[in-house]
Amino acid sequence: MAEKELQKEKVFRKKDTVVISKSDEIIDASQIEEESPEVYSAKIDLIQKQLLSELTPIEKDVLSVAREMLKKKRLPTEIKTERIETISPMVDSIYAKSIARFLNQKNYKKEAIFLAIKSLEQKRWIITGQRSTKEEILNNPIKKKILAFVEKYPGVHARDTKIALQLDMTRNPFIKHMVSLEAFNLVRSSKIGSTLNYFPVDLPDVFDDLAVQFHNPIVVEIIKLFLADERRKDGRMTLMQMAKELGVYHRAIQYHINFLLKNNVLLSVSPTEIKQNEKVDTRRKYYRVNQDLLLRYNRLFKIPPFSEWL
Repeated sequence: MAEKELQKEKVFRKKDTVVISKSDEIIDASQIEEESPEVYSAKIDLIQKQLLSELTPIEKDVLSVAREMLKKKRLPTEIKTERIETISPMVDSIYAKSIARFLNQKNYKKEAIFLAIKSLEQKRWIITGQRSTKEEILNNPIKKKILAFVEKYPGVHARDTKIALQLDMTRNPFIKHMVSLEAFNLVRSSKIGSTLNYFPVDLPDVFDDLAVQFHNPIVVEIIKLFLADERRKDGRMTLMQMAKELGVYHRAIQYHINFLLKNNVLLSVSPTEIKQNEKVDTRRKYYRVNQDLLLRYNRLFKIPPFSEWL
């Protein structure tokens, strides 16, 4: 169990939602709130500043030239910088324009200019197939809102109903934006099951499977019921009781329990570990929640806020 005595457990009911503290005190569920959207927007602003701060002065200057040249549609957007002898026409135009502008004005050497272009490609500030730079992507209000959305809901997929509700956007435009953001290495994708799920690029992939499953409210409510079970004084709930409580077919409950067991969110409990005052049915299987794992999960993912319920 977590150390703080006042941490809360939120228990699902079909008709309403209540919160039960460790002392069984009833607390209004509205007291537990998600972080505001501004928190995630502020993180995107911080990421933007950090990325810009990593550019050298010459890279920033050359990037400004690249932004101009990419807007000129007479040249294809192929960015090829392996060797100066084989650079693509677009890179050649950025190179020539940068030399003309900065060779005398800022005393940049030709070799330094070429290396700056090459570095911008490696860092994905300019990429093939895009007429925008990463700087413009990060300054785009819509894309910044999407990045903040992915920060808030890591593991989201394009059919998630929250996209329409919170971004006022349909599936196809969302996918188009995600392709662009991933190309600039601002998000990453991972195919889990049959869906392509999106994550912040700096988030380790160790809990990807769990993050996707925890988008399903039934999975989260099952965990809550197991947490409540550990505090229950009148015996643990059976599979059928859980199904009735959640209004879900019992086979669906078993399917999700199997997933939680496979991923060590639930751990098997032997009859000898059951409390002495609790009646044990030797025909049943007993489980407990792996609270240490959920606490580790919440160090990376804020939602669901398991640490508040332990």
